[in-house]
Amino acid sequence: MITVAEINIAPVKSMALVPLESASLELGGITNDRRFYLVNGQGRLLSRRQVGRLAQLVTTWDPESERLRIEFPDGRVLEGQPELDRPVWTIIWGRRVRARALQGDWMQAISEFCGQPAALMMSDLPCQVFDEFPVSVLSRASVERLSTEMGMSDDECLATDRFRPTLLLDGCEPHEEDGWMNRALIVGDAVVRVLAPDPRCAIVDQDPVTGETDAEVVRSILGYRPNVLAGYFGVYGIVESPGVVQVGDAVTVRTDEMPERFVGLPV
Repeated sequence: MITVAEINIAPVKSMALVPLESASLELGGITNDRRFYLVNGQGRLLSRRQVGRLAQLVTTWDPESERLRIEFPDGRVLEGQPELDRPVWTIIWGRRVRARALQGDWMQAISEFCGQPAALMMSDLPCQVFDEFPVSVLSRASVERLSTEMGMSDDECLATDRFRPTLLLDGCEPHEEDGWMNRALIVGDAVVRVLAPDPRCAIVDQDPVTGETDAEVVRSILGYRPNVLAGYFGVYGIVESPGVVQVGDAVTVRTDEMPERFVGLPV
């Protein structure tokens, strides 16, 4: 039986993952996932591609009290209700996202940590700051297979949070998720539609805790899963029907498919 092993969000894009026991999957994804993000001095998205050590920052966001907390590796903590600047338009992977920069100590502390001018942005609306699709799905078996291909023993298996999945699944065959393209997954009370393979970048080469490059993971993926476009690993999807998902929930793969005329359309 396929089950949900982990549910993960990142309140601030590129910073440490926060595991959840349950979450409400809305049409745009998990509401509090990636509500905040960074831009550099030119207003462009700043992520672990440029600053790997962002993985060391541990964050929490309470939308009810509107309090953000960022814990730095030296023990320093920034916490409070952010004071926001005027709204501006930013570009996230080709999409226009309206957001406001956090003012005061937030900007100075983040810039010092990144070693360059940086602004911490809060999107005006939730569920806006994803890469290609709002939900990523990966099976533990696929991670174990990749670890084997990299010559690791069972005790040395790659950490699953290296791949930052929204939903990590147990009970699958290795890369079984590849066969779910255009299929619907019943996950708890929600329905997730799988739409695309997940192209991996150099971030998966980084240690998920330190952000330091410590392995050639993308190269290893391509070594046994060659593809001229990218090192695909896991899948992306959208929420077709909202609902609550909990760790341990069963996952059912429906056999019906989305009509071909809708496949590949922007969402």
